[in-house]
Amino acid sequence: MATILQTCSCDQASEDSSVCGCDDCPGYAPLPKMNPFLSCGNQYSAAHGNFQHVISTVVPKNADGTPNPQLSTHQILFEDEHGKEVGAAVQKAKQCILQGAQLLRQALGAKQRTLVHCEWGQNRSGSICCAFAVLYLGWSASAAIRYFREQNLVERHYSGQSPMSNSAFNKLLEDSLVISSLCGNLKGCCHTAGRVWGAPLAII
Repeated sequence: MATILQTCSCDQASEDSSVCGCDDCPGYAPLPKMNPFLSCGNQYSAAHGNFQHVISTVVPKNADGTPNPQLSTHQILFEDEHGKEVGAAVQKAKQCILQGAQLLRQALGAKQRTLVHCEWGQNRSGSICCAFAVLYLGWSASAAIRYFREQNLVERHYSGQSPMSNSAFNKLLEDSLVISSLCGNLKGCCHTAGRVWGAPLAII
């Protein structure tokens, strides 16, 4: 995926809705009802928060807009096609969302301040946070999606704001049979420090 260098709009308050969701800073929303250590944000959030654990679905950026993969603890890279995913793209999203939820469970279990982020902090990262709530907290998909949307809208204000608007990702969360099937082949999805996590983590 091509990376476009941008200048972070950190001098503009997050309440300025003219700022794009991929540029607002610090660009993250806490999710205390899911876990007091959990936040979800955009590509700049890792550079602007005091996080101990960062799960990235895109390469994070420094405040000056330069990509910095070293800000990530784990990289789980996949695309957001805004609900147009079919076939292999859906399968890739399923694998990565589950892997992200498993890693999130580990980090939060260790009580580490954890950020999950994508480019905007809306769909890919939101789906991982919601999957964590569904799989490990016993939330319904609708409750998880509703809460994520509420927190995003309260904590952040930006142009194009539409949290959890990817219908394909939402369907994965809403279909309990699909969620159960996510325990399949996860190999090749998650990378840590340049290494592929080959074995799926056990779901308890």
